[in-house]
Amino acid sequence: MLVCVACYGDRVAALLETASELRFYSQGRPGVAGPGRVRPGVREHSSVTLPAPVQQLGLSGLIGLLEASGAAVLLCGGLTCCALEALRNSGVHVVPWIGGAPAKVAQAWWSDNIQTVKMPGCLGCGGKRRRRGGQGRRREMTDMQQGIIAVTSEGPKLTDMVDPRFGRAAGFVVVDLATMGTSYVGNGGSQAMAQGAGIQAAENVARAGAQTVLSGFVGPKAFMALQAGGIQVIQNVEGMTVGQAVDKFKRGELAPADAPNAPSGGHPGGGHKG
Repeated sequence: MLVCVACYGDRVAALLETASELRFYSQGRPGVAGPGRVRPGVREHSSVTLPAPVQQLGLSGLIGLLEASGAAVLLCGGLTCCALEALRNSGVHVVPWIGGAPAKVAQAWWSDNIQTVKMPGCLGCGGKRRRRGGQGRRREMTDMQQGIIAVTSEGPKLTDMVDPRFGRAAGFVVVDLATMGTSYVGNGGSQAMAQGAGIQAAENVARAGAQTVLSGFVGPKAFMALQAGGIQVIQNVEGMTVGQAVDKFKRGELAPADAPNAPSGGHPGGGHKG
């Protein structure tokens, strides 16, 4: 049996739509896991570099490649409910919201330890259900305020202004709220894209480990991609510094959005969005 891992670079694509390579694994010779214990071995059977990312190739093209390869299982990152349903209806056994190095992920599958490579904090389709009721909502907000957030920014510092665009933002200031440590993720590759900037930016955010995004305007494709990756979206955050936006979030003054606030191709104020 072959297992297919949807990859972006040397890791599982955080979002299936951005996957650019399919790697196929089969069981190899067993390896030693510890004293007296043997674990299933894996070997890379083959790989296919896609002619275009899955978002351009389309689900029908992906399904065709999987059928041609004979793969019985697809291990991937985040994806929408519609994509998950379409793949499963075609007979593909999909195991979503997986992250890590492809070989390690395949090893986890055959070792019945797939939960160890599940993405943390998945709140989207198939992820953790949101808690109901006032007490549950307060607990959920507390969990969010202790996690990792990414803020669209015009520069790498907390004193830089929030970039109102998501997909074509200059970059993202990533903040660990537990320690207030920061890092910066550039978004230049997405800025140069004629199409799919929002989806690529969502991949960048997911790979940074963010559980929440703060931005000004988020379009429908980017919004769907973020939700597929289990990332909460907070919109209409503009006209302030990144540090001010982080403070408002920590005080519980910013609520997650239920729908995108920008059309495809540009935000209401003009120019491009993501």
